[in-house]
Amino acid sequence: MPEATEVERRERAIELQRAGWKFSAICRAVGRSHTWLGKWLGRYRADGPAGLHARSRRPQRVRQPTPPRLVARILAVRDALVARRRRRHAFAGRGPEAIHWELEQSGAHPVPALRTIARVLQRHGRTAAPLPRVRGVPAAYPRPRARGVGAVQQTDLVGPRHVRGPRGLTRFFAFHTLDLGSRAAAGSYRRDKSAEAFCAHFLTAWELLGVPGISQTDNELSVVGGNPHGFTFPQPVRLGLLLGTHWLFIPPGEPGRNADVESFNGLWQDRVLRRHACPDLAAVRRKSAQFFAYYLHRKPHPALRVATHGSRFPGAVLAAAPRRALPPGFTLAAYRDGRDRLALPLARGRLSFIRRVAEDGTIELPGGTFAVGRRRAGQYVVATLFTHRQELVLKLQARVIKRVPCPIREPVVPPLRPLPRGRC
Repeated sequence: MPEATEVERRERAIELQRAGWKFSAICRAVGRSHTWLGKWLGRYRADGPAGLHARSRRPQRVRQPTPPRLVARILAVRDALVARRRRRHAFAGRGPEAIHWELEQSGAHPVPALRTIARVLQRHGRTAAPLPRVRGVPAAYPRPRARGVGAVQQTDLVGPRHVRGPRGLTRFFAFHTLDLGSRAAAGSYRRDKSAEAFCAHFLTAWELLGVPGISQTDNELSVVGGNPHGFTFPQPVRLGLLLGTHWLFIPPGEPGRNADVESFNGLWQDRVLRRHACPDLAAVRRKSAQFFAYYLHRKPHPALRVATHGSRFPGAVLAAAPRRALPPGFTLAAYRDGRDRLALPLARGRLSFIRRVAEDGTIELPGGTFAVGRRRAGQYVVATLFTHRQELVLKLQARVIKRVPCPIREPVVPPLRPLPRGRC
């Protein structure tokens, strides 16, 4: 309909309304809806007769276009990140936040906002492809729930890694712990992966993040131990039990069950080892400290929301939450024997092992092989050892399916901190 005819229809509707006609009668007379009539009445009251003419749909504010040179640089950085996504950097990232970091580190000025980078990527078709759908029904995995800060932490070991400097090659291991509630992380870097190195790392991490309710890790021999004739309790396990932590070991060969800390490992390697030439371990520690300051206080985490967590920065979420602190004055020096070896007592507590049942109906634990039945092959079982009850309890989907006595031939002492409540 021509514009003049439509304007006349609006003017006619206004005349009828001023003459006292009802809404329904006006709508029938001009052939329009109540919504249409309400819209043009509102415009007439606001702007008079001029308000009955159509307004331009052109945006009132014109966004400043991103300079072509900056667009080209954003796309070049993104393509470079894609090109170097080898296996060990699978979690390093190539989105707006990663590009923002790269531009900032390279000295670009000005560094565009994250939203600007996202718009450039979307406009040029550089957004990530959707993840493929997983076919079939996977076995139910008994994942622990992180109900707040300090409820669940994941720990993983990276290494050995090597850096080269004037004094030659330096071999080291990276220990990282990530709190799932706050997404805050802690790290330490050491020359070996011994039980004492793990203990020192856990104390460093727990001093910052708090002592966790559940500490989840993989099956590193220095932590989990192993003896086909019965359970052993390495020093890191004893340390956690003494401080009231529930240990949880993921299935062997399934590092994806620790995906959150694995992702952090990739980010750390990409931002520290690949970006900076560290000649020795001291340089690795120094650059890592700078990276952690950025990660905790300057990098908004995609899993955090202001409405839910109070902030998008892991450091702010961690600082605002109550945490279980280490006992005052706690030190490993008090638990060394006459040979200066660490000799922590075994405390009351729980160790849980998530295992997938083999085809022959068995599961392998550090204390031996246990039968659970062929009909349960392929399903995940949680085997929990209670040190004070000297009993191994096997559960399938939170239902007890077996109890096995596990004699412990040493005293079991109370923990220094109360045991947290919860199930696994």
